[in-house]
Amino acid sequence: MVSEKTIQELIEKKSDVSVTITLPTHKKGEESKQDPIRFKNLLSEASEKIKEYNSKNGFADSLLKQARQLLDKPLFWSHLDKGLAVYVSENRFDVYKLPYEVEEQVFVNNHFMITPLLPMTSMDGSFSVLAVSRQNIRLLRCTRNEVQDITPSEIPLSIEDYIEIDPEKQLNFHSGSRGQKAVYFGHGANEEDKLIVVEGFYREIEKEITRVIKQYDDPLILTGLTENIGIYKKVNSYNRVLDEVVKRNPDELTDKELKDKGWEIIQTFFLGDMYKSLENLKKSTNDKVSNNLGEIVEATVMGKSQTIFISKGEKKWGFYDEVNHTVQYSNNPNGKDVELLNWLSITAFKTGSKVYILPKEEMPIRSTVAAEYRF
Repeated sequence: MVSEKTIQELIEKKSDVSVTITLPTHKKGEESKQDPIRFKNLLSEASEKIKEYNSKNGFADSLLKQARQLLDKPLFWSHLDKGLAVYVSENRFDVYKLPYEVEEQVFVNNHFMITPLLPMTSMDGSFSVLAVSRQNIRLLRCTRNEVQDITPSEIPLSIEDYIEIDPEKQLNFHSGSRGQKAVYFGHGANEEDKLIVVEGFYREIEKEITRVIKQYDDPLILTGLTENIGIYKKVNSYNRVLDEVVKRNPDELTDKELKDKGWEIIQTFFLGDMYKSLENLKKSTNDKVSNNLGEIVEATVMGKSQTIFISKGEKKWGFYDEVNHTVQYSNNPNGKDVELLNWLSITAFKTGSKVYILPKEEMPIRSTVAAEYRF
């Protein structure tokens, strides 16, 4: 899971040689077979760039050893998402599977390229929705625009399936039961008997639901009738279930509708500050906002920036002249140049600013970068 804490850790773990490798990946099909080949080529490119920073014999091979080991793990390459980001230094090795495409690139410097991860903390982050139903359990992994059914294939999807698979299992829940099919469906079943069966059903599926969702570490939103959600929360062991729920019968909603309901909660509880700043930027015409990169860099270094928005996929090369407090731009990056939008993001985190990556068409003030200032 990518969080602001993840970003902070990448920033703090400075090293003389920090390597960032990103590439778009594929979940299946012929293109997925090319992913490890392309990654191998990027490792070769990384090796050459590392030698420009440290030409010591064997240093590049040693630094990239863990990354190269990924090439010998077919299971890893068969469980990818849309993007991959790999971070390597002498004291760090991290791999992130991303639910959106990223640029194919190698970046070697004394700091990491954090901007490929920033969409995970804003518009392109993933979340999951669980349809807590008695008739049709569904676990959906979602982004703002997409939804994927990741319901474990091994679990019963309804109480009827659960009882059919192992009727005797239900006898453990109620000593006076006459067999759970009779308890759940029969005329003699009381409400307490029924709820015991429901709890047993949810307890059974929760194990697999939690196992699957832990692989993604997504925030989980529960959708269902109040009684069902209450029972599921009782047996749940996953620690990222949101308190806010969608109180609707999920059997009446499509996968897309469930995703949209979940996104409303994510917007409110995770991205409320972002949307507030966006509104301020759209309305304001005073000196508390700017879309000038040079001004924003200087303001951020001074701790003046409060929120910064960066257009996804953009790059600006150059460096910040600390003596004259100006930004020097470069069309042909050399050794002292850095990717300025990434450098700005790192500086913003260090000075307590929020940074968000947005699609170009959603950027405020029609710009590559925009900022709201504290003062």
